Amino acid sequence: MSFKRNLHLVVIGVIMAALVAACGDNTATTAPATTAAATTAAAATTAASATTAAAAATTAAATAAAATTAAAGATTAATATTAAASATTAAASATTAAAATAGVGGSSDVIETVKMDGTSGKKGGQLVYAFAGQGPSQLNPYYAGETVAVNVIRQVHGYLVGQSNNAKYYPYLITEVPTLDNGGVKVAADGKSMDVTVKLKPNAKWNDGTALTSADLKYTWQWVTDKDNTGLYADTTPWLMITDVQTPDASTAVLKFKQVYGPYLNFLNGFFPLPQAVWSKYAIKDDPSKSPESTKPTVSSGPFKVDEFVADDRITLSRNDNFSWAWGFNAYLDKMIFRFTKDANAATAAIQKGDLDEVENLDDNSINASTKIAAAANAKFDIAQQFAWEYLQFNLSNPLFKEKAVRQALLQAIDREALVKQFRTPKTVVLPVNCNPISAFCNQALKPYAFDPDGAKKLLDGAGWTVGSDGIRAKGGQKLSFTLSSTTAPVRVATAEVILTYWKAIGVDAKFQGYSSTQYFGPWANDGILSRGKYDIGMFAQTADVDPDSGYGNYHSTQIPTDANKGNGANYGRISDPKIDAALDLEKSTVDLAKRKQAFADFYQTIYDNVYEGALYTRVNNYIVSNKVHNFKANPTTDANFWNSVEIWVG
Repeated sequence: MSFKRNLHLVVIGVIMAALVAACGDNTATTAPATTAAATTAAAATTAASATTAAAAATTAAATAAAATTAAAGATTAATATTAAASATTAAASATTAAAATAGVGGSSDVIETVKMDGTSGKKGGQLVYAFAGQGPSQLNPYYAGETVAVNVIRQVHGYLVGQSNNAKYYPYLITEVPTLDNGGVKVAADGKSMDVTVKLKPNAKWNDGTALTSADLKYTWQWVTDKDNTGLYADTTPWLMITDVQTPDASTAVLKFKQVYGPYLNFLNGFFPLPQAVWSKYAIKDDPSKSPESTKPTVSSGPFKVDEFVADDRITLSRNDNFSWAWGFNAYLDKMIFRFTKDANAATAAIQKGDLDEVENLDDNSINASTKIAAAANAKFDIAQQFAWEYLQFNLSNPLFKEKAVRQALLQAIDREALVKQFRTPKTVVLPVNCNPISAFCNQALKPYAFDPDGAKKLLDGAGWTVGSDGIRAKGGQKLSFTLSSTTAPVRVATAEVILTYWKAIGVDAKFQGYSSTQYFGPWANDGILSRGKYDIGMFAQTADVDPDSGYGNYHSTQIPTDANKGNGANYGRISDPKIDAALDLEKSTVDLAKRKQAFADFYQTIYDNVYEGALYTRVNNYIVSNKVHNFKANPTTDANFWNSVEIWVG
């Protein structure tokens, strides 16, 4: 969901996290207060491949629609497969739930101490990787929120708190994760405010060797909250809750929150220090997102630094030799090179030739092919879980979708289990709402709306939408006609064509419109399709954080992008519901885990009851990694698979 715009999907987003058929399957990352304006990179797809995929999908859809018995059998098979996957997910959920139960008040169940391996690796070499079909258009952590950008950004820009492959928080640039127990978090006696103290690790440095100090942390807060800083992809709410950042010494910063803020760990995970000495040179009113520093930062704090940024070709990173203060050693690798690839076919071909060492965002339907390719290339194919999902975003500013009956009918008309079987991996699970079942914050009582085309027709009949002589429903002279939009990734095009067939069967006239990821996820300032609300129904993915508060920017009414707020926020659906606002306000205002979980349960119930969006299914990350890559540890969070790049080595 901001879904860090990360629920950037995250929809991020996701979603975060993101998959591909013959081309990149784009995901927006949810923005807890971490990332910012979504300026996504191109995921170019040839018209020929998209048309072919669409045609094949249409044929498959027609067959499925006509052969009810066959569809039912396919659904049963998909259900059985999903049930098996759910059993595995349930085990993971139990672990995650146990971790979450203790809360963020200093619990070791949600916080761990990570120790990177700085002794057994081999120094030197380079790792070349790709996110099939996609690439970032810039690397400023506050102006880019799509998954692929965040993957690269987290190599260049350090952040205060990380999320490990165990889906736990750990201290990254700071000495320890602040909690109630260790005194890092202090709630005022009246319960109305909160201080969060962070201490940078000793001898903190930028990549140019200059000191990284608490003054930089204070400057970052001032920069993000500057009234002239427009188009931020992130939810700026937590930043604006801070009334001051005190700096008692060079390594200590005290964040003075004017109210208790429950998901503060998400906030710290998205706190990327900016060097005051560099960014203070650029006038915010002149739109820093267009500065060369946003594509090729000269001063940064991650394990790698940017040597070159060649749009639609490559991003070359080299080791930051002033990073040992963070983990006691610098990265093993000399270089990490991100390669732009046209699509999944191009990416896997590059793996086969040895031009890539790792590629992810591979198509769900290519498991067998990817497994064979990996074996032939002396590599491994695997599937990583993600806090991500695919869904339909109704634009509630469109009069057609103000009726719940219409929204629910459109969702019930889709056989999501069949879509999973046709387009996704067996590990994919159909969702009732946008919350991955591995999260302890999900409302586990909710079940997906069943595939029920007859019920969908009755809903529309009851709402006064009658079928005309042309087979299309109409009401008051208005036809039930609209456009489903998404990126041009072939898997999206193909999936959309099947969905259109399901909708046609209940009397709906829908067409598909594909956009480049740059257009689709672009920020307000760049006239982004989602941000500006220039769509009817959108289909994309979002990724979220371990704590789903990152979806605040996707659902709270204050996060609807408008001229008044200069396009800030990621509530692309234009959802405005007092119950949702109240639930999200509550979970934000307490560090009591039981209260936060109940608030989320109420939030998801409201989304579910009103069908404000059409949740489709979870998302996973299919990847191939060369056997010469060591210490590779897939990460389900928005910190992504190279979260531990400092300890990765090749040989």
